[in-house]
Amino acid sequence: MTKLTKQDKIDIYNNWKNYKKSAESLSKEYKIASSVVRYLVRLLDKHGLDVLNRSYTNYSIEFKEKAIKRMLYCAETIQ
Repeated sequence: MTKLTKQDKIDIYNNWKNYKKSAESLSKEYKIASSVVRYLVRLLDKHGLDVLNRSYTNYSIEFKEKAIKRMLYCAETIQ
């Protein structure tokens, strides 16, 4: 499986939308699963190309623990 660059993702989207290439042909061309192509197209349809400019967020362990505790507290109060 290949890591796609931002330009690869834009090219895949344009080939899908403008040139009506199938997910299967694009998956072979870029050496990725066709489900990844379909997911990418849905993501870009919903959020636009700006979503490709966002980086991943790394949350601290403390933040994750607090989030879990908040969810557990909310689940207890609902019951």
